[in-house]
Amino acid sequence: MDTPDAWKLRADELRLQIEALLEAQLCEYELLNAKLEEWKKNPGAEWLTMADYEPWQAALKSLELAQRELDEHISVRPK
Repeated sequence: MDTPDAWKLRADELRLQIEALLEAQLCEYELLNAKLEEWKKNPGAEWLTMADYEPWQAALKSLELAQRELDEHISVRPK
């Protein structure tokens, strides 16, 4: 029986993490987009606040960090 490739297991783990973060980012984007659509219908309403867009920015930062971690992992793959 072959032993699992630790490098591949970690790469798969990082890929799954990125997929989950992409899903979270998409959800945050959809919420923000809905607020923008609501705002366009009521131009006199308050503009978006930091509480409206901070979750989306946080999701983007998490995704960027995860992508960098995956890129680092891939760059050290044994030949």
